[in-house]
Amino acid sequence: MRYRGRRRGKGIVIVAIIAALSFIGASYWKFAQKSSDLQSLVDDSELKNVSFEANITEIKSPQLGIKAFLLEDTENPIVSISFIFKNAGYASDNDDEDGIAAMTAALLGEGAGNYSAIQMKEELESRGIRISFNADKDDFTGALLSTKENLSKATKLLNLMLVHPRFDDADINRVKQQMISALLRQKENPNQVLQLEFNKELFGKHPYARNPLGNKNDILMINREKLQNFVKDNLIIKNLLVGVAGDVNREEAEQLLDIMFENVAQSGRLNFVRDADLSFDGRIRQIDKKIGQNITLRALQGVGRKHEDFYPLYVANYILGGAGLNSRLSQKIREENGLTYGVYSYLLLDDKAPLIVAGFASTADKYNEAEKIFENEWKIFAQNGVSQKELQQAKNYLTASNNLRFASIENVSAMLAAMQKYNLGLDFLQKRNDYINQIDLDDVNQVIKKYFTTQMVGVRIGSF
Repeated sequence: MRYRGRRRGKGIVIVAIIAALSFIGASYWKFAQKSSDLQSLVDDSELKNVSFEANITEIKSPQLGIKAFLLEDTENPIVSISFIFKNAGYASDNDDEDGIAAMTAALLGEGAGNYSAIQMKEELESRGIRISFNADKDDFTGALLSTKENLSKATKLLNLMLVHPRFDDADINRVKQQMISALLRQKENPNQVLQLEFNKELFGKHPYARNPLGNKNDILMINREKLQNFVKDNLIIKNLLVGVAGDVNREEAEQLLDIMFENVAQSGRLNFVRDADLSFDGRIRQIDKKIGQNITLRALQGVGRKHEDFYPLYVANYILGGAGLNSRLSQKIREENGLTYGVYSYLLLDDKAPLIVAGFASTADKYNEAEKIFENEWKIFAQNGVSQKELQQAKNYLTASNNLRFASIENVSAMLAAMQKYNLGLDFLQKRNDYINQIDLDDVNQVIKKYFTTQMVGVRIGSF
């Protein structure tokens, strides 16, 4: 198996300020917008006929007893380590510290121990090491990418960031201003406004309705002590999951775990986030605003990653709106009628509220027609399900394209961490395509009738 590791001397890639906006569903939007035929990508890929045969092993560090999943591959002298601190995302922020998870993610790499922010960046750049942090709704995540030669130094630097972050006043103030500027830019971005209003409509007073960047008043009140307390209470070994992939053997990887997480707190004071109590009653809130295109988001109840309906639902969604230009919705609304540049649907696997989400954009003069076709196609899909031909085409694509995920060692380590989060087992990567292939037509059509109802909750913004 060949991985394409990238040796980029860009230092720490802090993704919290901008990537915290991932709640917009941007990756799905871009996927739906692509003009290229994704099927041809799979057809032309050298990985399309490759099955995943590498063994994943569970390792345990000798001193701290930290467990991790390891995939050893010596073809390239590169190692990627991904880790998750469960239940430490922005939904768990204290009520008076809204935004502290995002700020912590932005600041952890801005100096640690004896390294100032500038010195840390220079050290990482000179060694070709990349370290990043992010906070999503549920979890606080991190990633390390290094050559084998610099791996020992990279893990020590990561440990410094986790255990002895500087949180210098100048860095805190700079990041505060960046976050406040990002809050202002949100108001100018229709897609971000839509997502924020959509979350409010759907989640009400639940923490999932929060702005991932927090709010200005709380951000201004965050100080070094609060940041240190966040790290101590949330970034703890009790909730730690780690995936390691690349040119490192079992013994080396186990030793690295002890180095990376030495003196990280064993337990803390995590805030409990309840399951979201959602009502799907068909309500659509309208916001009149002059923007370039009218846009909308809709949602229905989904299922968790381990639910028995997950794989049939996954395939069903792919056929309806997840297949880019080849999806039913795209074929009908875009290709046949030219009413939109992008229409899509996807499964959102947030811990406290799994969802089926869909959306599209259209010019004001075409929006009503596009919406009518969207709702009609959704209804037809719910009533009639899919054909055997559609099912087989979807299964062919989903099994073949799965191999593309193994082209990047960073993807592999991230998958290893996620496999632990969702309790998928050591053999998941070998079995994943079997789970898809075992689905039959009755499985898919039953979940379609069960989940793809017409009672979608949504928000639309534009000139109506």
